[in-house]
Amino acid sequence: MPELNVICRSTPLARAAWIGPVLCMTLATACGGASFQDGVYQGEHARYRVGPLDRSWHRVTVDGNDLAFHRAGTGTISVNATCTEYEDVPATALVNHLLFETTERNFLLEEVVTLDGRGARHVLVQAALDGVPLELELFVLKKDGCVFDLSNIRERNAPPEVQATFLAFVQRFAVLDVNLND
Repeated sequence: MPELNVICRSTPLARAAWIGPVLCMTLATACGGASFQDGVYQGEHARYRVGPLDRSWHRVTVDGNDLAFHRAGTGTISVNATCTEYEDVPATALVNHLLFETTERNFLLEEVVTLDGRGARHVLVQAALDGVPLELELFVLKKDGCVFDLSNIRERNAPPEVQATFLAFVQRFAVLDVNLND
């Protein structure tokens, strides 16, 4: 999968990985230290697995995200683990943090689901960012001292297979190791 290196302004929504002309304009080089191979991400504090994506999804680097994949004309799928400097707040507050800077929010789904053996907050919301209508699907999981957020930010008229691809990506998610000793 080819990789684009993109740096976005560091806002909660940018960390949720909406990539496109609305937020991201600068190509740059990625930071080192982390790896992603065979569906497994290894970062400084967490190692986890995600589901596969087909070749139409291109890996991009977004400031504040561990992994992000973009598909032209469709949207972005991303994952981030926060294992340091995180406060133990309710998952609802963590979801709201990811929605900062959006307006015209219409929650289509709010539920707690099981993800990797733990309760996770799952929301589907239509919102606008700078007047651009979007659909955001988010999962927030607190596990082993970390917060994991998985997101799909897509155009509202994205084909149904985009959501199906994201849900398959999420269903394979598993925390493999957490190291908080550093």
